[in-house]
Amino acid sequence: MRLRTKTGAAHRFIVWAALVCVLLLAGCTQTFATNEFGRLTVVTSTTVLKDLTQAVAGDDVTVISVVPHDTDPHVYEPRPADARLVADADVVVANGANLEPWFTSLTQNASAQVVFIADARPWPVLFEEDGEPDPHMWMVPTLAAEYVAVIAETLADADPKNAAGYWQRAVAKQDVLYALDQELAQLFDVLPVERRILVTSHDAFRYFGAQYGFTVASLYGVSTETQPSARDVQQLVDLLRTQDIPTIFVESTIDTSVLERIAKDANVTIGAPLYGDALGPVGSPAQSYVAMMRHNAQAIVDGLRV
Repeated sequence: MRLRTKTGAAHRFIVWAALVCVLLLAGCTQTFATNEFGRLTVVTSTTVLKDLTQAVAGDDVTVISVVPHDTDPHVYEPRPADARLVADADVVVANGANLEPWFTSLTQNASAQVVFIADARPWPVLFEEDGEPDPHMWMVPTLAAEYVAVIAETLADADPKNAAGYWQRAVAKQDVLYALDQELAQLFDVLPVERRILVTSHDAFRYFGAQYGFTVASLYGVSTETQPSARDVQQLVDLLRTQDIPTIFVESTIDTSVLERIAKDANVTIGAPLYGDALGPVGSPAQSYVAMMRHNAQAIVDGLRV
């Protein structure tokens, strides 16, 4: 079953009719529930996926992220405990598209149902760099809604007895994400086209830029495993000077030292930190996906409309 891509009464009828079918079939299928509390255990690769999965899973499912808050999944080094966590899971949710290249080895001996979201959909746009896919599709709320659909399908397949609840929560979360997309678009209306040049640490904002009309430039590529050359640094300084860009942005999981030198050389300011590959801890301005996107949008507006 695939959840909606736009609001409509006809779609809701189809979804709820499907829920009835799910409920009728659920009694014939075994439900996973393996941990000490009798709950389904879902392990995600990142905190962004954990947040989206928890929204679908509800309170009766244990959801755990391998990569901690404020930690870069591109360069994370898994521990033996992470392998055990994945091995004991009922469901494993990862992004794929080379976001967390180390994660595949953790799933090789897993008995869990494993989904790599980037491989589960024919994405309408898939940016590439040097032949490698850009994995940051979740940076657009309407694409995050597709993540929610994949997660709901996966949980319903693994745990059909509780499928109706997964679908119901998924539809509700999609409503939130579509509304968020409209909210961000309206917020960016204050920025004229010439101000919509977003310079960040690494290339996590191309989908975001395409959605909201930004030209995006970065110091690092799609993955933070690559290191910028002196030429890369100078080109970014030249861009900042020639385009009269007032502010650049550093992501929360990336070292700030090189960007600080670039900001000094180009005589620009560094804006509030942006979040992309990982959520912030509880109490931070990015402790959930929705909070993260709102924080990023407001930080960008504040930095570029000066």
